[in-house]
Amino acid sequence: MINDVMLFDEVNRCMYCGFCESVCPTISLGPHRGYGPRGRVNLIKEILKNNTITEEVLSSIYSCLLCNACNLVCPAKIDIGRAVREVRAIINNYNKQSIKKKIIIRER
Repeated sequence: MINDVMLFDEVNRCMYCGFCESVCPTISLGPHRGYGPRGRVNLIKEILKNNTITEEVLSSIYSCLLCNACNLVCPAKIDIGRAVREVRAIINNYNKQSIKKKIIIRER
C-alpha cells in the first residue's frame, strides 16, 4: 500500500485528456463521468484533499472493474487500477476505525 501523498502525486499527473474513457466498460453505467477513469481520478483527488466522501462517490469508486484497460491508453502512465485499489483500502480502513475517522461520510 502506498501512502496518501504518493497516491495524490500519482493521480495528480492526470491531464484530463479523456483517452481512458473510450476504453472503459463502466463509464456508461452512471449518470456522470465519475463512472469512468478520468472521473474516478478526480474523485480520488477530492477524497484525499477533503477527507469527505458521499454515497455517490462510493458508487463510482466501487463500480470500477479494475480491468486496467485505461492504463494501456493513458499518456501520463497513471496506474488508475492501482489508484482505485488504494483508495478502496483507505475507505475500508475507515470502516474498521471506530474512534479515529479518516474519512467523513456525508449524505447528500
